[in-house]
This record gives sequence, C-alpha cells and structure tokens, in this order.
Amino acid sequence: MDQIVDNAYAVTAQLFGPDSGIPWWAWVVVPVAMLWKVFFPERRTTADRDAAMVSALTEGNGKKGKKQKKK
Repeated sequence: MDQIVDNAYAVTAQLFGPDSGIPWWAWVVVPVAMLWKVFFPERRTTADRDAAMVSALTEGNGKKGKKQKKK
C-alpha cells in the first residue's frame, strides 16, 4: 500500500511540482481554453438578433397550446 501511495505522490510531483517538465502556464491555458466561449461569447450583429427574433415569433418555438393538443 505504501508503494502505491509513493508512486502516486511521485507522479503528482512530476506533473505539478517545481521540477516538472510542464510549465505552470500550460496548466492555466487548458481551463481557459475550455471556458473561452463562456467568458467571451460570440458577438452577434443586429441583423442576427433581428433574424432570431423574427424566427422565434413566426415559429412559435414549437410549443403547442391546449387548443392545438385537443385537435
């Protein structure tokens, strides 16, 4: 059991420790790259917003009212 813990500690020290081959900024880049779209959503033009609003109003978002369900 001690050997497993020692091996896990050695691997963790090689990945995150001061003697690791991977620089600290590389570990920061990974979560930032994954969350980039959340932090900076894609910009939409006025025409894109208008087209989305018109399509939402004309399609009715695919929801059926009570009267349409009975028919």
